[in-house]
Amino acid sequence: MVPNLKAEALRYGNLAQLCYDAFDGKSYSKNYGTCYHSKRDLFNKMGMSESGYQVTKYVYANTNLLNQVFGEKPKDQGVWLGFIAVCTDPNEIRRLGRRDIVIAWRGTQTAEEWIEDLRDILVPTRLSYRCKRTGKNQEHHFADGVLIERGFLSCYTSTVRHRQGAAGATVNISTRDLVVSEIERLIQVYEKEMDNLSITFTGHSLGAALATLSAYDIKQMLCTKHNFHQIPVTVFAFASPRVGNLAFAKRVEEIGVKVLRFVNKRDLVPKVPGVCMNENVGCLSKLLHWLPWTYFHVGFELPLHNNSPFIQHTHNLAYFHNLELYLHLLDGYVGSKQPFSWSGRDHALVNKSCDLLREKY
Repeated sequence: MVPNLKAEALRYGNLAQLCYDAFDGKSYSKNYGTCYHSKRDLFNKMGMSESGYQVTKYVYANTNLLNQVFGEKPKDQGVWLGFIAVCTDPNEIRRLGRRDIVIAWRGTQTAEEWIEDLRDILVPTRLSYRCKRTGKNQEHHFADGVLIERGFLSCYTSTVRHRQGAAGATVNISTRDLVVSEIERLIQVYEKEMDNLSITFTGHSLGAALATLSAYDIKQMLCTKHNFHQIPVTVFAFASPRVGNLAFAKRVEEIGVKVLRFVNKRDLVPKVPGVCMNENVGCLSKLLHWLPWTYFHVGFELPLHNNSPFIQHTHNLAYFHNLELYLHLLDGYVGSKQPFSWSGRDHALVNKSCDLLREKY
């Protein structure tokens, strides 16, 4: 694997992990379901002050899917799912060769929660995009045939109460509208840098699915705007389940969204939904692509093998889904048939939420 690409993937993976570390998931906490820190302090408090990014918006969602996982909450409230940030450090912009906008999504905590939640079917997206010429919201024809897993779509389009403006007035806004409006605002702020602007999505598990869905949505929106279509949209997805059908996978490729999926070969989550009907079935799945349970993965898959000498053998399936394990395996990844080669990432990090390290470490 190209070292520079691996370094970038690890950097975006750390941003996805930050969403876990900064989330108050303690049910007894009065701030349960929120982020521990303010937008201004997030990177500093989480030890990433040198990231070069500035958080501009927090992302919340409120759906039955999340209520099942995190407990019942009032319908007008949401739980914190991640953030939108923009690269503001001149040195980092120079290193990247562009000004990057990043959207990081948090996922659920265990594989068992995923198995419980991913019991759904594919449904039409019905996502509309504001046409610049008419100023009206229109459901574009290029969404024809595109189907998305209902739980992910419900999460992405869920409505929450959102504080807006200096006066602090609250309005009802969907998670999707919050993301789209903030991306549109940032593009307008940096419109003079259009040729050197990029949008990158990252997430793990549910977050990876939402990253893929929102990247597709944002790229569709960019295609309706003059000169915006040239902005590159990229996804670094860790342990992503399947998100949509064959038409969705084709459309993601057609509009130019680049998706790199990191998959632990022993992780069950990337194998669902669509256990029986998926891209691995061959011609049969393409013939039956119209069925509401025929799923296809998108983008390019990079398989990670559990060949680290630091990790003990385990039969706990939830451990194989752990994001810190993913980042550890990626840190030592050289090639598909190459032995693990530690690159310096602290291997103690894999024990943040599970017992994976060998005793001598």
